[in-house]
Amino acid sequence: MTVIEGEQLHRLLNQYRSAEIRGAGVILRLGRLCDTSELRSNFTKHLRDEGVHAWMWARALNDLGWDIEDVEDPYQQKLGSAFGMPRTVEDLLALTLVSERRGVASYEEHLGMADNPKVVDQTLRAILKDERWHVDWIADELMRRAEDAPGVAEALARAEQADLDVTAQLRSDMGL
Repeated sequence: MTVIEGEQLHRLLNQYRSAEIRGAGVILRLGRLCDTSELRSNFTKHLRDEGVHAWMWARALNDLGWDIEDVEDPYQQKLGSAFGMPRTVEDLLALTLVSERRGVASYEEHLGMADNPKVVDQTLRAILKDERWHVDWIADELMRRAEDAPGVAEALARAEQADLDVTAQLRSDMGL
């Protein structure tokens, strides 16, 4: 198993915090695309979760005695640039689903690493409960929409390719 510690862990936790903040910002800015009450409700809960997750990472960084630092070009920003501006609710859902899946995969991978500080494992476990719900509700919504909105498959394919490109770049930049 991989071990991430010291400055590399410090950078990664700040990346996580920034990703949660940027995720909340995307939902806040693009929530106007929502076209049903249920979608607005789910995105509102999702927005709340993202803010809480950012705070949880800030608390973990504080507990470890590390500075909370802004990340200039985090995952969400890179993903948005690679995908382009979502124009439809289906674009927003596809982009958010791919981002949430990436978050779950990254957090699960990190949870499986040896020698994580206890506060990191606790934070990962707590956040993963919400992240899995995010993936489930968005995937369900996209499946419902796919029958009537022909652009769902194309939006999802574009989002998945953007994620692959961005993730490879970030891993290289962080030395992972």
